Amino acid sequence: MRSRRGREVPSEWSHLHNDEPTLRDRLGRDALIKEVGEAIATCMPPQVFGVHGDWGLGKTSFLQQVRWYLTGDNPQKLDTINAPRKSAYGDRIQPVWFDAWRYHAEAVPVVALLQEIRAQLSSKALKGLAAKRLGEIAVKGALLGLDELTKKIGFQYAKFQQASRQWDAENLAATLPSETLRLNLQETIQLLLPGTDETAPDGRGGKSRLVVFVDDLDRCEPEAAYRLLEGLKVYLTLNNCVFVLGLNQKAVEGAIASRLAGGLPDENARQDAQVRAASYLEKICQNVWHLPTVEAPGRLLCEFIRDGDNSVEAYQVSWLRQVVGDGPCLPPNPRKLKGLANLVVRLCSRLPSGLKDDAAGRNEMWKLLIVAYVHQFHHELYVRWQANPDVFRYIVRWCRGDWAELDILGGLKLPKELDEPADSEEARGVERDTFPDPTTADVFWIQDIVRATPKHFLDFAPYL
Repeated sequence: MRSRRGREVPSEWSHLHNDEPTLRDRLGRDALIKEVGEAIATCMPPQVFGVHGDWGLGKTSFLQQVRWYLTGDNPQKLDTINAPRKSAYGDRIQPVWFDAWRYHAEAVPVVALLQEIRAQLSSKALKGLAAKRLGEIAVKGALLGLDELTKKIGFQYAKFQQASRQWDAENLAATLPSETLRLNLQETIQLLLPGTDETAPDGRGGKSRLVVFVDDLDRCEPEAAYRLLEGLKVYLTLNNCVFVLGLNQKAVEGAIASRLAGGLPDENARQDAQVRAASYLEKICQNVWHLPTVEAPGRLLCEFIRDGDNSVEAYQVSWLRQVVGDGPCLPPNPRKLKGLANLVVRLCSRLPSGLKDDAAGRNEMWKLLIVAYVHQFHHELYVRWQANPDVFRYIVRWCRGDWAELDILGGLKLPKELDEPADSEEARGVERDTFPDPTTADVFWIQDIVRATPKHFLDFAPYL
């Protein structure tokens, strides 16, 4: 593959970022990780916690980092620059990871959850029960009991659904009542947990607990999300279990509302369902932490670019750092910034060869970043710009307050308004922040960088 100037583009792609979770905290969330971890470890079960974050804010990484804080376990061998962590809680925290989206097609998601609990506990059961002086027969008996309870819950829940949520004792005579099932499940899980340590230092003693991290609930179909939450409410309110839900609260409430409304076209019915959905989720999950957006997206972009073995030189990253500064000139979303970093690295192969001068280097990096940003986040605008270089002149005038809106912009919004149009980067008019929603895709975050375009427009062709 060749660039538009004919140079070979590097064929080594090992530096590209993916969307896998990481234990490396780049977002300054150490204090929040500790806060959530301590709440999980010291609360009085039963308890359901929520970690809310819009898509791309790093919910999965955050949950994995909380798990690592509590247990020191890294079973997936996730990336970390830190030394192995030693748990402050010993074996008192038994984690289980459940990826809800993988099981969204299950008729009874709570059964899939129980099967995952059984599978992940069984690998630790012999070691844990040895401390209790219980033998292998007891371990296998407990695991078998968990299997049997899972089957009964699956059967009961299916009947429960068929009866339109009206309990029919006669039809369910072959199974145990849900309360008895719940208590039996609680006793069985307790048997599979290590013992109580009342002598642990720093007030970290207490009963062992199962901590279940439920990830990607917001990616499930509405019916699956609703059924899983129903299962948690009916069967898994246990005094030795803490559940931690990773969710986009708005998306999950929307899924519940869709389920409650039943597809009714009436607007009032849909609004009522939305209110009831919020109350429903609040009843199940009363403690929710909200992940903050990225405070300095430009700095994080440069960190992503410095990662790995790639062709971007340190002085080129320095040019980029000078261009982006510390202001909100990029989307405050880690996933979006990873994608932008991948594209910037690719386009760096098109920088003029032998370029060392700082002023000229900043100028080229400025052009490269604008092209990369528009290409990555506003593709329809990029296609128009690629077809007609004059489009950029209109973009600059828009960023300087010349027009409230242009048809070619497709409804994009600026993060700042100017009371008076600015003819150049020096004359900027009176600014007013529009306080844009950082979670939406219709904000043209790069406004400040674009409106600093020199009076004589430069050649963007090498990067388009």
